[in-house]
Amino acid sequence: MIKLHEAFEIVLQRTSRLEAERVPLLQARGRVLAEDAASDMNMPPFPRSSVDGYALIAEDLQRLPARLQVVGTIAAGTYPEFAIASGQAAKIMTGAPVPAGADAVQMIERSRSTSTANEVEILEAASKGANISPFGSEARLGQVVAPVGSFVSPAMVGLLAAVGKREVVVYRAPAVGVIATGDELVEISEQPVAAQIRNSNSYALFAQIESAGARPHVLGIARDQKSQLRELMQRGLQYDLLLLTGGVSMGDLDLVEDVFAELGFKIFFNKVAVKPGKPVVFARAGNTLVFGLPGNPVSAATIFELLVRPAIRKMLGNVVYQNQIVNAHLTQRFVNRSGRENYAPAWTWYENGAYHVRALPSKGSGDVVSYAASNSYLICPIDRTELAAEEQVHAMLRPEFF
Repeated sequence: MIKLHEAFEIVLQRTSRLEAERVPLLQARGRVLAEDAASDMNMPPFPRSSVDGYALIAEDLQRLPARLQVVGTIAAGTYPEFAIASGQAAKIMTGAPVPAGADAVQMIERSRSTSTANEVEILEAASKGANISPFGSEARLGQVVAPVGSFVSPAMVGLLAAVGKREVVVYRAPAVGVIATGDELVEISEQPVAAQIRNSNSYALFAQIESAGARPHVLGIARDQKSQLRELMQRGLQYDLLLLTGGVSMGDLDLVEDVFAELGFKIFFNKVAVKPGKPVVFARAGNTLVFGLPGNPVSAATIFELLVRPAIRKMLGNVVYQNQIVNAHLTQRFVNRSGRENYAPAWTWYENGAYHVRALPSKGSGDVVSYAASNSYLICPIDRTELAAEEQVHAMLRPEFF
């Protein structure tokens, strides 16, 4: 059995960034750029007003209030055909081109109308360049505005659209196969009887895989027979990642690791000193990375966050692999008798300048009700049996909440 940080390093060492592909911009959110994106224009392409107000000459505001003649109005999308001379101003809208001669824009809130038509009084001085974005001040023609490795956030989508990128080159999103194992499983449309349970793991993993930016493919349920396991695993080897849930413990019908060996998978580890999720197998078959996850739902979901999501992030070209970990004030005592590093489902919140965390009451790694109410994990180190209330601890934030 290896420690979690050792398993994490092994997974990252065996994981490679995927090849690049060209996709439409609207499909690029959450991906990582695989080539530089350069601007096809100067931004802004003209001196641009950043406020609604009056374009004027700053020197005309030495004596206040300054009464100026309004010689025109400039809306966004229209280019002024006149220039501003001393004693003059033009009413201007946010985003509109600043007319020639003007060297400042004063906000409309710093002005008032007069009894004379086409005049305005400016109430406060403005320095040269005030409220004007100069020509090319944001980007120059040909300038790289988003280098290789940039994460395509919604804001990045907006930038790429502004520089005319209808398509972008990004690292390919991994395809992930999902197999649930066990004679006890039934589909969620069925009513379980006797010792049966619904196959919730495939659905939870599907959602986690999608949230990580990968493409899930559910391959179905493999019964506790080597022939079925072998058949579904071989189908799963067409994907970049293959996840199996269940069948990785020490019971007579826990057959996953046996089939791994029969198929010639290279196994890197098969137990990790973490709670929940000790019986986890990590292997490779050809170009496919394979995780044998525990069958208990909370264990499977937790190991996904600790080991699988980092692998997906690396495949996608990210440089940050782990979920965010913050310092937090523990509000209630927590006991850890497992002898393993413990990731307890928890609720974390930010209040009065600090994070606070409390572990949620749980009946174990099968308690999906408690886990679904959590937004984070309280981390208890392997060498600690107890965390005291008010102690400063670590909490791992789940990305769907933070």
